[in-house]
Amino acid sequence: NISEENKDEIENFDEEIDGYYIKVNYQENVVTIYIKDAEGNYTRPYKAMVCSTGVSTPTSGVYKMSDRGKWGLMVGGVYAQYYTRITGAILFHSVPYTTKSPYTLEYWEYDKLGTTASAGCVRLTVEDAKWIYDNCKSGTQVEFYADSDPGPLEKPTAQKISDADESLRGWDPTDIDPANPWNN
Repeated sequence: NISEENKDEIENFDEEIDGYYIKVNYQENVVTIYIKDAEGNYTRPYKAMVCSTGVSTPTSGVYKMSDRGKWGLMVGGVYAQYYTRITGAILFHSVPYTTKSPYTLEYWEYDKLGTTASAGCVRLTVEDAKWIYDNCKSGTQVEFYADSDPGPLEKPTAQKISDADESLRGWDPTDIDPANPWNN
């Protein structure tokens, strides 16, 4: 979900992007990534992601991201892929898994993307969690706010998978793992 107005310019000049600024609209469960404008301010919407926030998600403030990891043990004894710390125990990460394996996705939680469903972290698809993990360095600022307007790139949707065949629904459909049956 890259902004159409910026798409051609960004595809041709990706190497010139100097960091990102992230806004989390916890009311609408949307993450919007911004890049700098000509004056050096983060006003250009770049990418939007559907998310799930929760009761302990910050309701305001700007935080700086810090450490990250491929797999992490989360509250409740579940695991998540591609976590990036926003502040304290609040992280960006994938939807939870029952074990540290990519085929044990809590598919019933995946179907809640776009709604308030987490303990406080910002849950994302694997593709989006990995994008933040790969592209947003430590120190990237994350702002939390509430607004009925989902943001300049609108609110993306995530595929519903609870009704999928059992061989599929244990996997995040956006996971690029070669063993993912959604990719075949």
